[in-house]
Amino acid sequence: MSFQIKEIILYDHSGRTRSLKLQTGRLNIITGASKTGKTALIEIMNYCLGSDECFIPAGIIRKKVSWAGIVLSLPDGEAFIARRLPPPDKNTTADIYYEVGRKVKVPPYEALQQNVNSEALQKLLTKHAGIGMNVNIPSAGQTRAPLSANIKHSLFFTFQQQSEIISNRHLFHKQSEPWIPQAIKDVLPYFLGAVDDEYISKMACLRDLRHDLKINERKIAEAEAIRGKGISRAQGLLSEAQDIGLYVAGIVPHSWEDCVEALREVQRKPTEPEEEEFAEGDQVEFLFAERQKLSEALRIAKEELLATRTLIEDRSGFASETHEQLTRLRSLDLFSRNEDGKLVKCPICENHLSADTIPTLKHFDKVAKQLQERVRIVDEKSPEMEKVMKRIEDDIADIKRKLQENREELEKVQASNSRLQAIRDRAARRAHILGRIGLYLESVPQLENNSEIKQQIADLQRRIEVLEKETSNEAIQDRIESILSILSVDMSKWAKALDLEHSQFPLRLDIKHLTVIADTDDGPVPMQRMGSGENWVGYHLITHFALHKWLVQRKRPVPRFLFIDQPSQVYFPADKDVDGSMQGIETEDREAVARMYKLASDFVNLLKGKFQIIITDHADINEKWFQECVVERWRGVRKLIPDEW
Repeated sequence: MSFQIKEIILYDHSGRTRSLKLQTGRLNIITGASKTGKTALIEIMNYCLGSDECFIPAGIIRKKVSWAGIVLSLPDGEAFIARRLPPPDKNTTADIYYEVGRKVKVPPYEALQQNVNSEALQKLLTKHAGIGMNVNIPSAGQTRAPLSANIKHSLFFTFQQQSEIISNRHLFHKQSEPWIPQAIKDVLPYFLGAVDDEYISKMACLRDLRHDLKINERKIAEAEAIRGKGISRAQGLLSEAQDIGLYVAGIVPHSWEDCVEALREVQRKPTEPEEEEFAEGDQVEFLFAERQKLSEALRIAKEELLATRTLIEDRSGFASETHEQLTRLRSLDLFSRNEDGKLVKCPICENHLSADTIPTLKHFDKVAKQLQERVRIVDEKSPEMEKVMKRIEDDIADIKRKLQENREELEKVQASNSRLQAIRDRAARRAHILGRIGLYLESVPQLENNSEIKQQIADLQRRIEVLEKETSNEAIQDRIESILSILSVDMSKWAKALDLEHSQFPLRLDIKHLTVIADTDDGPVPMQRMGSGENWVGYHLITHFALHKWLVQRKRPVPRFLFIDQPSQVYFPADKDVDGSMQGIETEDREAVARMYKLASDFVNLLKGKFQIIITDHADINEKWFQECVVERWRGVRKLIPDEW
């Protein structure tokens, strides 16, 4: 799949439209005077094709145009894309209208509203161009991230602005901007077909095969590590077992299989404990058990002592607070009372008190008696609590004394009985050797038959080798060189047709430096050293024509159009344009312009409707074939933006 441009539509703020219809599969020429809007067409198309920013020149277009749209001609239908132009203080808007169908009718202004975002538009256009899954993985040592080609990358090869077509240093669209040259180099192998659509699946398969190979190689490495060099590890284990008395045979076997069987016998043979170890070990075990019990008893006693001290401190605080409250209640004796014990006069102000506002003396007496009773109970319990705390402290001291005695006894046993220590060391060594033998033997069943794993490794290595050759940078580079050689044939032929400098020598596209090289007798000559602007324009044309011929014939996923702005400017500058007829221009220059346009016309005819060229220019050649390609002539009142807007 891919697409061409069928129509460009502009909407003003009142809803009026300006339509520029183009012919697919043909050469389309928009000729006209300066300042009529020709140069803005590339940026209008670029914006509608998903540009992140709007680079439409500031001025009448940005003021008068509300929405800009294009109609795409697809292999199985049409698509309409419109984007609202941003206000002067912004670079873009989110308003994007998209419609696709067998036959799309250009919608009225009132119907334009956002129905997709910029990310969705990019994916849709990438799909319309036929760009599938792809990735460029930088070579080892490169720090840039892998790059996947999309619609934006394909547009590097479809536009040639006025300043680009005459450049002697930059061959492709936006090549002068930062990072773009490397992006062009990264995506060219995919667009040329040197990296096919199966490259991604092959890379994924290669990654999986390498993962499986690493797993199997790790298994073999582990097996070899367990075997050691030959049978040295198994023999070493047997020698250690012999030294400690676990293996009583006289000679260590020489074969690995016999060593493994001998180790299994050592593992199966029960080990009888030495009597001395048990007899003299009982006392140590008893002392350790006793020490553990004493430590636990000490912990519990300390917790009880802490709890008792906390309780005594709480009792003391309660008693102090209660005594203070009783002292305050006794001050009530200052109040005068009647016979019923009720307060009748305040001792300070001598005012009479009502019985319903002040509590009765009986009530205060009751409270005071309750507090006195509680204080009495607390005071009676205090000596008992002190006794409990004293008993716990004595218990702690006794436990600490017993722990000290236990430690001294244990140190005596361990210090005096070196034989017991030797026996324990011997037992630990025997247990250590038996553990190592057990670990070794656990891995042995996995090692006895690894021929199948080795066969899998061999198969994986063969498959990896094939895929590495198919996906290697060398293989890709070989295919690129082959493609460039084919392009070189057309470039050299068309350079002669345009009578360009160095056209007698072989020409080639240098994708490392993104330029054209002429291989002369004196060595390679790059485009920047090829002389005049006429040559630079010519070499741009023949390079893009050769490139697009390959892309079309190989059905590569690049849009099927090339938009060129002002290719005749080096022959026919704007200040000499009166009516486009190039009157007053040297005959040789007029002929050079005619050859250039005739080559473009013959090129689209060569591709039989599968490619479209759009050119905006001042030139208006009075030839039938040229006039048949003119779609609009912008002179006088005719221009991109109507005067009535």
